[in-house]
Amino acid sequence: MISTSDFEKGMVIKVNNEPWQIINFEFYKPGKGGAVMRTQLKNFQTDKVLEKTFRSGDRFEELEVDYQDAVYLYSDRKSAVFEMKETQERISFNLEKVGDLIKFLKEKTEVSVIFLEGKPVSIKIPIKMELLVVEAPDAVKGNTVSGALKTVILENGLKINTPLFIKKGDRIIINTETGQYAGRAKEEN
Repeated sequence: MISTSDFEKGMVIKVNNEPWQIINFEFYKPGKGGAVMRTQLKNFQTDKVLEKTFRSGDRFEELEVDYQDAVYLYSDRKSAVFEMKETQERISFNLEKVGDLIKFLKEKTEVSVIFLEGKPVSIKIPIKMELLVVEAPDAVKGNTVSGALKTVILENGLKINTPLFIKKGDRIIINTETGQYAGRAKEEN
């Protein structure tokens, strides 16, 4: 059993017999009354995000989470399929379960499958993904307003806004948490 003073980001605790991951937490001491811990929690089964306040000193059961390396193979209209690196076992997740994460993946992308109490519950993808630009409109001469953007299409079909200087054939880095352009990938010699 752990106390609110033991909270860490990413920790998974049992609240009302359901697994919740701590996304964020903050200690708060009001002028009157006892101290509390304000938290932002994500349900592992429903992906619902909830803000909840606990009294300082409340105790919870910490759940064991295991991360195992896998490779994204493909997705169809209903599910995404991954192959476990260690066992070559294939695991599929309903597209609703992996949500927006799937749009950043291309074939053979390495991910982590999250196991909770021995069962696969979700995936974790890298925060930064390197993708190839396959379609980009030309920058219009004279259109150099600071911060001007254009929409490009990446190798996995994702459309994203980038600076005007990005062209077809460039490799760019996408931040998967924000879904935004994060920079050009370094050239390999």
